[in-house]
Amino acid sequence: SDADDVKDRSHNADDDVYDSDLDSQRSQPNRIKREHHKKMREWRSKAATKFEKMLLDCIVNIDEIAPDYKDVVVDPGVIKKLEDVTRLSLQRPRAFSRGVLKGNRVTGAILWGPPGTGKTLLVRALARQSEFNMLSVSTAELWQKCHGEDEKVIKAVFSMGRKLSPCIIFLDEADAMLGARKAGEKRHIRAMFNQFLMEWDGLISSKQAPFLLLATNRPFDLDPAVLRRAPMQIHLDIPTPRERLEIITRLLADETLERGMTCHFLSQQTHLYSGSDLKNLCVTAATLCVSDQEEDTDNRILTRKHFIEALNIIKPTNMTKVMKNELQKFEKSVAQDENNQEEE
Repeated sequence: SDADDVKDRSHNADDDVYDSDLDSQRSQPNRIKREHHKKMREWRSKAATKFEKMLLDCIVNIDEIAPDYKDVVVDPGVIKKLEDVTRLSLQRPRAFSRGVLKGNRVTGAILWGPPGTGKTLLVRALARQSEFNMLSVSTAELWQKCHGEDEKVIKAVFSMGRKLSPCIIFLDEADAMLGARKAGEKRHIRAMFNQFLMEWDGLISSKQAPFLLLATNRPFDLDPAVLRRAPMQIHLDIPTPRERLEIITRLLADETLERGMTCHFLSQQTHLYSGSDLKNLCVTAATLCVSDQEEDTDNRILTRKHFIEALNIIKPTNMTKVMKNELQKFEKSVAQDENNQEEE
């Protein structure tokens, strides 16, 4: 449309100015921005429809993410599972072009676990380490006001994923759209679901196919058709005591603690805290310290009092007994499936 043409011309004009400004600077952050901006300019030229252009904002700048999983504290076994399933799919197309593997390539996986355990952060780090592009979408991007446009957006997600090859499509809160189908549900919801499955099935025969990673806090709500298409279901649980200590140590690396106040003490007081909970706790303690100061300064000392107050404010993310039981049942079913596969 004319509006899209005008928008594209304005983007191109901005590109020239932006590149010129960056050329005069030598800092690492600006170099990263310049490289990503050049990639965006190329991808913008490949976006053919208005729906693909809408998704340009969903492309993750992986160059800004720390390499070697430096910002992630996760069981190495979880990282290895994720790397294996995505790299095999995206980097070994010839291996899956013949024999029994032809038409049977794994095209998706599910990353599941309690809220706040860092599923999104982990997938971003995976994309950075593997040097894959990443298209991160949520249900909000897929729901459209006009009936019929939902399916077009879903189609654009997969077509844009092919143009970004090698690419990971990350769908957060997947259960919101891919939950078990119910009798009597609205027609356009069923149409969206069917369109998504159809596009997903099309990845098997595509050489430039992206890999689909679904994240959810409620894997037990996913439709059986989704679970069948993603046989690799990876559990990301709340941090262990050792992981809690490492997360807290990283969060407070640039803070000064009063004598006697240690990260080890704090890790012992935060049983069942997720990574997100720990971050909120440390931010709250630092904010309380700033509130105690009479003037604006970047010098501060976090005391035991600040952390005790923060612990009274920030509690571990609460899960209902029903949700805990459902997660445990799902974990057992996944373990049973893995055992059956090993026996076979």
